[in-house]
This record gives sequence, structure tokens and C-alpha cells, in this order.
Amino acid sequence: MDSYIVAYDISDPKRLRKVARVCEDFGYRKQYSVFLCRLSATDFVRLQSRLYDVVNLEEDQVLFIPLCAKCVSQMETIGRPTEAADAKDVVVVV
Repeated sequence: MDSYIVAYDISDPKRLRKVARVCEDFGYRKQYSVFLCRLSATDFVRLQSRLYDVVNLEEDQVLFIPLCAKCVSQMETIGRPTEAADAKDVVVVV
């Protein structure tokens, strides 16, 4: 699995929501238009294909920035905390 920062600038609000939903299927939201995605080679192609079907190639832009494992583990934030890339939701039923 490889890690990528996926960041986008989408000009239309309807397409923006669609792009966000696609990215949520593949990664963890770090900021409004920035996701951390841990992807196999197949999932990377699937993500690109799904986004290609949504974005307007003349008006929008999606960046895929590869990260090494060391870079991911050394990611820092200032301000409100973000969820760790490998954090899992826990549900406690009493």
C-alpha cells in the first residue's frame, strides 16, 4: 500500500460534493479538500477513474502527491487535531 495526499480545487459546488464523496471512499479527510489515502495500485487506478468521471478537466484540478511511510508518520499539525491515518472508530455497546 502506498500513501497519497489527494487535494482538489473544484469550481462547482455540485461536483465538489461528488469529489468529496469519492475521496471519502478511499481515504481519511485531513482538511476540507485534502485527504490522506492509503492505496494499493489497483485502488489508485480506481480512485483516479472515479474522479475522472466527476471532474471537469477544463475547470477543476485534483492533485495526487505520493508520500513515503516515514513522511506519513512524521506528519504534524498546528491547530485543531486531525485523526491519525490508522485510527479506527470504536463503538461501545452497553
